[in-house]
Amino acid sequence: MPQLHRHLLQLRQATLLRLIALTATFFVVCTAISFLYLHDTGDAVLDAGVNPSAPTGEFVNSTCFTDLDVLRAYTNASAVEYGRLEVAVVSTSNFSNFSESLDLSIPAFHPIRLDTETTREGVPEGKCSTSLTIPGPVVSPPVNASHLLFGVATSIERLHDSLDAFAHWAAGTGAHILAVVDEGGSLRIRTEERATLLGLRLTIIEKWDEEVLDRYFSLVRIFLEHRDASTQWAVLIDDDTFFPSMCNLVDRLASYDSTRPQYIGALSEDMWHMYLAGHIAYGGAGVFLSLPIVERLAEVFDDCYLFKGAGDGMIGQCIYAHTDTKLTWDRHLYQLDLRGDVSGFYESGRPLPLSLHHWKSWHHANVAALGKVAAVCGAECLLRRWRLADGWYLVNGYSIIQYSRQVRDPAAMEQTWDESKYEGSDPFAYSLGPLRGRDPDKQSFRLKEAIADGPDRVRQIYLHERGETDAPRVLEVVWKRAS
Repeated sequence: MPQLHRHLLQLRQATLLRLIALTATFFVVCTAISFLYLHDTGDAVLDAGVNPSAPTGEFVNSTCFTDLDVLRAYTNASAVEYGRLEVAVVSTSNFSNFSESLDLSIPAFHPIRLDTETTREGVPEGKCSTSLTIPGPVVSPPVNASHLLFGVATSIERLHDSLDAFAHWAAGTGAHILAVVDEGGSLRIRTEERATLLGLRLTIIEKWDEEVLDRYFSLVRIFLEHRDASTQWAVLIDDDTFFPSMCNLVDRLASYDSTRPQYIGALSEDMWHMYLAGHIAYGGAGVFLSLPIVERLAEVFDDCYLFKGAGDGMIGQCIYAHTDTKLTWDRHLYQLDLRGDVSGFYESGRPLPLSLHHWKSWHHANVAALGKVAAVCGAECLLRRWRLADGWYLVNGYSIIQYSRQVRDPAAMEQTWDESKYEGSDPFAYSLGPLRGRDPDKQSFRLKEAIADGPDRVRQIYLHERGETDAPRVLEVVWKRAS
């Protein structure tokens, strides 16, 4: 009996040891599996561009994120509602034109807080896929505009502030910009360095002893001093003159004979200004002079210098007094003598203007941001008005809008700007008609910024302020070249 008892005891001990060994083995295996799983998951997270130690939703390398600092720059709200669209453009060699509509709808919005220290908010991958793919032109390198001289009379501060906008149309083209300023000071060096960095061919000339209008007229002689064998046109501009497409401008000028006296420009859109200043080329739209007319103005410079007055008026008066050349009004140049809300002009869906003016004074349009998307879809897509599937309109580079009522005549421009002082009827119809009344209940996302992520991708930030009680809405439209 004692032997049987000892045998049973030994059997229990052996069984217990086996159980302990099995338990230890199971624990080791589970630990190893967990380690491998976490290691693989961590690698996958890092490969996706997510920093595991970063706040929730913050991305490090991924392109699928919202830049919160950009949003904070344009709204003081503690939170916004955010939506995103992505359009891929396929470069097409036989491209003719964009369609009138896009098979897109305004996306769903989700809240994003801005009152945090986070700089980037991750966007779910499902919302980062391409929304639509469309054909587009093959984007060409900058056109050769070395036969154009541009002259501007301004201050060094305003010149420096205008360089980004100038770069859109002049960078890399060989166009020569001659800037006459009162004094350069320390800012002159920074302006010249910045211009070189942007690819601008800029010459700064200081004339501290002359008034700005005198400096404007002095450009007549300066043009001749800086012309070369290739020069065909001298163009007087303001520091807030903007050319959406240098290629279109060069093509348009090629339709005129530069070997003959030419005086080309635009009238004011407002009959009141026409009443005050007369039938001249208004300077902000660009005053285009062929070399023969510049040479004639230089011959009678001293006589015309006595006229005194607005610089563009002195040019016109001198031409009319000493030549038989008359103004050619090019209807695609715009002085934009419009004050207040000029959205109706930009949202009209009409052909892309050759020039714009007053964009940083009489009204505000971020033209430098407007032009960036041309790197992806060409100048043909700038200010292109597409009707979306849900009735909204995308005005590329300016706004995304929904009218409160049906637009019976899409060709009519919405008259959103301030009234004229002119007492006659229809003071804007002769230049901008047909016109229609303002839609006071129109909903609008306005372009605030555009960011180029390399040469093939541009992110546009549109903002809709909805009043004091509702959070602003941000719609980010990403344009990219299809691979």
